[in-house]
Amino acid sequence: MIVVSDTDYKPCMEKLRLVGFRATQPRRSPAAGILRSLPDPEKVLREINAEYAKLDAATTTFDHPDHFESAGVELVLMPASYAQLSASPAFTPGAAASGDLLDGQYDIYDNLHYPLERVLLESLIRVILEDGDASGINEWVQNLRAWISTMSGYLEVDNDAVDDCPDEAVKEWFSEHYGRKHEAKFGPWDRRISKRLGSGKEMLVDMRLHPVTT
Repeated sequence: MIVVSDTDYKPCMEKLRLVGFRATQPRRSPAAGILRSLPDPEKVLREINAEYAKLDAATTTFDHPDHFESAGVELVLMPASYAQLSASPAFTPGAAASGDLLDGQYDIYDNLHYPLERVLLESLIRVILEDGDASGINEWVQNLRAWISTMSGYLEVDNDAVDDCPDEAVKEWFSEHYGRKHEAKFGPWDRRISKRLGSGKEMLVDMRLHPVTT
């Protein structure tokens, strides 16, 4: 996925087409053998894609050109307003020239801005809050939650990760699912690595490569 400023969204689409990228429908089909075994494959595909309706309505998917080594890979172009990323020089014309860079929020390589943990976490939570259905669960939201779970496990994303976020809804959601409220209810996260916790065969380091104390 590539996020661009809203003003650059349509120009970027045109530039991608000019170099051979083709707009396409996202491919979310089950394995061919499974699809053939279904009584109504088209219905299943419609139901799968319906889980991503808000994402598809806000973004554009492209196939990489056939002459690229990455042919067959999909690229999703996303406007910054949908990703709800915090301000970045990438999305603020003239900010980079004025030196108005937000330290600790992005790793910047030329014109590429990679959001660091807190900024990315807040963005994922905002999209979850916006795109969740009445029950808060759909396949797209579940994917976002899986990404947050991975960040919480492997990166230094602790229960205070969004304490400085001005958005109370973001702080409340994180506290309930991964932060202080979750730990108060279920205890601290167990980040040991083992096929079966409690077997005595856990690795000597946890998911974050911290030594495991016994």
